[in-house]
Amino acid sequence: MTNTQRQQAYWESEHGFRTFDHPVVEFFACQRISFIRSWLNLDEVKSALDVGCGSGFSTYYMNRHVNDIWAFDRSRRMLADHPLKDTRKLVMADALHLPFSDNTFDLAYGWEILHHIARPAEVLVEMARVSQKYVLVAEPNPLNPVQFAFALADPEHRWVLRYRLSYMRRLFVDVGLKVMHSGSGGWIFPNKTPLWLLAVLRRIPYQSFFGISNWVLAVK
Repeated sequence: MTNTQRQQAYWESEHGFRTFDHPVVEFFACQRISFIRSWLNLDEVKSALDVGCGSGFSTYYMNRHVNDIWAFDRSRRMLADHPLKDTRKLVMADALHLPFSDNTFDLAYGWEILHHIARPAEVLVEMARVSQKYVLVAEPNPLNPVQFAFALADPEHRWVLRYRLSYMRRLFVDVGLKVMHSGSGGWIFPNKTPLWLLAVLRRIPYQSFFGISNWVLAVK
């Protein structure tokens, strides 16, 4: 089983992740954001914080819809590849101790971050603290056969097995957030799906009980 120290070491090592502008990564991010826009009006979101931004495609493509966007990660290795690394809005920080004031952002969001953290409820508390309205999280869906197999095979992703949609909703409720929308869907792995397969997978309806991701949107 993984732990906090092993997670830190994992993200400081090289994994051959695709860059933010890879066609599969771009499609994954834009498809997800398009779906988010169907139940969250991003035109009303003037500022956002990308929690655990990694190498930054979750920031880069969301920045097309939210002008004032900040991002952070605790991995120096990952931040070195971030497309916005030369801006003052990218910082190195820990999700358990965010260096931002209360109610700073309209939205705090994290893509595939909580399953790397031993105390996810504490991260949600911090996300809620710095957001004045919305908290959004997407996590791998353990009911997807590929996600399930990967979580069993890789100890550093073993915590994925917790993240059934019911568990995620309960986390939000337990920290005092009101769930507005939740679901499952998506079929494209940004770092693994072959480019030739993209043409097929992009035609499958996004929302599905067995999709690769679960998401929860909540309001304070």
